[in-house]
Amino acid sequence: MLNRLFNKFKRMPFELVVFESFDCVRKGIVREYIKKSIPVYFIEPFVAYHIKKGPYHGFAGTFPDYIEQLLQKDVLKLLPADSIDGKSIYRQATDKAVEVIESVFPEYRKEHKELFEYVSDTLQSSVAENVFKKNLCNGLAEFYSVNILLHRIGKFLGSDRPILFYPDTNVRSYLKLKALISKSNQKIYEHPNIRFPVRTHIAAFFENLKEYLLAISRLSAQTLASGLLGHLRLRHKKKKKSYTYGVTIISPTRQIADNQRGPDFIIDNSKIHAHEVVYFPLCDLTSEQKKRLGEMSGEVFYPPGVKACFTHFAKWRKLLWLAFKKNLLRNGKEIDAACNALINYFRWQKVLENVEFQHLITHCDFGVNHIGRNLALNQAGKQTWYFTDSINFGCNMNMEGDSCNMRHPSWTYLYYDHFVTWDELLARYFREHPATFKHVHVVGCLWSEHAIKKDKTNNVVTDSVLKNLDGAFKLAFFDTTYSRKGFCAYEEGLAFAEHILQLAEDLQDVYIFFKEKKQRNIHYILDPVLGPRLLDLYRKMDTHSKIKICPDREDASYLISVSDMVISFPFTSTTFEALSVNKPAIWHDPLDCYKGTPYAEAGGIMTHSYEELKAKVMEIKNMQANFYNNPIPINSPLMDPYRDGKAIDRFRELLST
Repeated sequence: MLNRLFNKFKRMPFELVVFESFDCVRKGIVREYIKKSIPVYFIEPFVAYHIKKGPYHGFAGTFPDYIEQLLQKDVLKLLPADSIDGKSIYRQATDKAVEVIESVFPEYRKEHKELFEYVSDTLQSSVAENVFKKNLCNGLAEFYSVNILLHRIGKFLGSDRPILFYPDTNVRSYLKLKALISKSNQKIYEHPNIRFPVRTHIAAFFENLKEYLLAISRLSAQTLASGLLGHLRLRHKKKKKSYTYGVTIISPTRQIADNQRGPDFIIDNSKIHAHEVVYFPLCDLTSEQKKRLGEMSGEVFYPPGVKACFTHFAKWRKLLWLAFKKNLLRNGKEIDAACNALINYFRWQKVLENVEFQHLITHCDFGVNHIGRNLALNQAGKQTWYFTDSINFGCNMNMEGDSCNMRHPSWTYLYYDHFVTWDELLARYFREHPATFKHVHVVGCLWSEHAIKKDKTNNVVTDSVLKNLDGAFKLAFFDTTYSRKGFCAYEEGLAFAEHILQLAEDLQDVYIFFKEKKQRNIHYILDPVLGPRLLDLYRKMDTHSKIKICPDREDASYLISVSDMVISFPFTSTTFEALSVNKPAIWHDPLDCYKGTPYAEAGGIMTHSYEELKAKVMEIKNMQANFYNNPIPINSPLMDPYRDGKAIDRFRELLST
């Protein structure tokens, strides 16, 4: 079969070669094309949904050194990300995937009907199929990301020119989804003059084979262990502990930090008491994080691992039989999804044998793991709650007149009873995704209460620094996570930093606190070219007499509370937090990239150049005390509708009702 495939592609002519997957390019392959005088293009690294071989999902890596050298000598050609409008590919791909998922899933289900029905029967609910829907939606976003990219490449280089394309994706998976989408009567871009090299087909075959063998091995081990150990039971069970509220630890770097936004934020010892709360770590914690968590009000229960699911041998055996019965060697993803659903369902049934609680509270818990868990909890009569801890979602990036709503696979099929969020814009945005939440509650900005407390929490910003700032107008600046040729690009980050430095030079009686979003070493990874340039600017800030740089671990709420004005990169939530308690705040768009977005259109809370930034700071600085008023109307869906710093209290009332 592989020989026939190779001969078929060998006979097909091509005029040029385009590489996207440069991380795994061998020198010999590139030299082969150069020797034949075939033009070779390398796509400039940019953020795309389908990219998996970069430092993080979606973030492209950098060119190998020898490729950089050949590009500089003009032996190879660079295909600029801007020439294919790389920034728009990600958001168009994700939005399209959400748009078509319900139309494509029926065809997908036909291929795996017995497996899907078995999982639903085992979990006693058809909702279990959302595990497969969510995975498919993610795959569709990857497909459309490649499909749109191919269309842009053909358009830029000439659609009538035969092109050989090396993608950063699994070719066989791409073609399989292409056939599935076509059978579902959904439109896609066709590329008759762009083909994938036979090498990529062979690599994809072995990648899928490895994926299947790993999945079937894990399932076989689970089945065997369940058969051998499933009959064992502990003779002496511990007394079942009882609480009212369970809070998950899903992001320890954010939740177990030295700030006011930890998992204990719901405890006020009035409506909700410490003895009523138990924490469930759902990820690995360092010894230091475990220590900090143990020192918080409330108790900690570590959910059992996979070994707790070495039970239900008959059910695992049936799943193993179904995995072999149909689509042999081609259903690795489906096997993993099925195992995920069963493991999390059985795991949380085991949790409920040891811990009693009525409400599970979480955030950022949007992966498929939550579906099996929440089914087990709901069937036991428990309520599940999902809250947003920021406003930085796709709806903020929508440009005026843009047909793309920037929906995202992550927000599809979120199986929770309650969604607690900051404003109506976010509520509407999440409602646009399929099968998401039963009840939606807009309570206002959760962290705005901390922005007016001025609580001291071992801050890097010391009392001595603040004591020396009498009479100074204090600005709190916040950056964001920058990307390479994507939204919030490093070019924008450089301009943002330059404007901070210039402002410190131009304005008298101004002192700047600047909080970094990420640890500095990440900039070398996310953009090896512009990242070091950004760090040079940060080092200049380090030595500036009117700037205090605060690391990523600094308490943002404390900085807001001690400052006279807040300025954030679009659309970092700190500006929203300040506006929610009527503190002067703006988003600064240094390169005028977000002029048509909802918050820019609202007026009065965004600047788009250094001149506008300087003028706005001077306007606020010269304003009489307590004269500032949030420019966004009180009934606007863009803002906290309460603006009283009591959102957490409203959340507590919902929980205790």
